[in-house]
Amino acid sequence: MYTTYFLRFATQEEAEQKLTEVGYSSTDPETDQIHFHTPPHTGALDIIGTIYNNDGVYDEESGEVVTPPTAMEGYHVNLILKEKIPTSLKTYIVYPNLPYRVFA
Repeated sequence: MYTTYFLRFATQEEAEQKLTEVGYSSTDPETDQIHFHTPPHTGALDIIGTIYNNDGVYDEESGEVVTPPTAMEGYHVNLILKEKIPTSLKTYIVYPNLPYRVFA
């Protein structure tokens, strides 16, 4: 059985550091690009990043932004696992009333 976790970090850098510390990243040796993922056959990781509130104001005729939406606090990552979540990630779990994005 899989469990979904909604995680909120203070910054992208903190998220990447913590995900790397628990083994949820690898570096492509050819490009040095870092990829974030769970270990094979254990679950999935969904990097959401910044989530914006639904408070933007738009011109009704042109659709142009009058006032941009404000950002919610933190850097967001969804995690679904069939194993227990690493202890060091537990402090980042949040419980949104209406999640921005969920696993299907």
